[in-house]
Amino acid sequence: MILILELLSCNSQPEKSVDNLTVPNGADDKIKLHKLEKLFVIGDFNGDEKQDTVFQHNYSRLTKTEIEFSADPFQNEWDTVVNWFYNQKADLYLTINKINYDTLHLGTAQGLYCLINIGDNNADGKDEIALVIDYLDFSRVNSCKIFSLCNYKWTILKEFNIFEGAFDFSGSKPPVFKEIKAFLEKRKGQWYYIDYLQEFEKQEDVGKMLKLQLEPCK
Repeated sequence: MILILELLSCNSQPEKSVDNLTVPNGADDKIKLHKLEKLFVIGDFNGDEKQDTVFQHNYSRLTKTEIEFSADPFQNEWDTVVNWFYNQKADLYLTINKINYDTLHLGTAQGLYCLINIGDNNADGKDEIALVIDYLDFSRVNSCKIFSLCNYKWTILKEFNIFEGAFDFSGSKPPVFKEIKAFLEKRKGQWYYIDYLQEFEKQEDVGKMLKLQLEPCK
């Protein structure tokens, strides 16, 4: 059976609800909670030839604490999940384990479908990251965003549309997504991509992936 992951981050596991958890700040105690899985990625993102780690955080500006357990999309109505995160004033962001570097705030969302090190595509000595945000919406059209650290600040180098069906999987445990099938793939050491909403002038170009070529930081 195919499980649709419109409501689940890419490394999140469909665990059972955790019993006897206290729902924060007087929320409906009938809401089923589960452990919120968070992603990380390793690479040389600042060009110092040392391994860095970029971490995902889900922070509640209501409780001023990290969100460890959240409304389970498998055991609650989607409206309930959406309201839970907004009531928590959830802030999804990324940090790197280096001092004086930028925090990349991504807004209110459930998490990430994927967080991928795509290597040094633009030959500036630093690895770039590609990510897809698990938005609290009702659409399966999404976008892949590619970021690089430019002068200590996360800067978006490219964004293109994808379809979230790329993250569907069979079985009970989601895989770790190291590419976005049919939208961002690595072939013989080179990354290729296609924009889901791209208009093609020629019929023979439909479905043809383009070589990913990123401009250096400005």
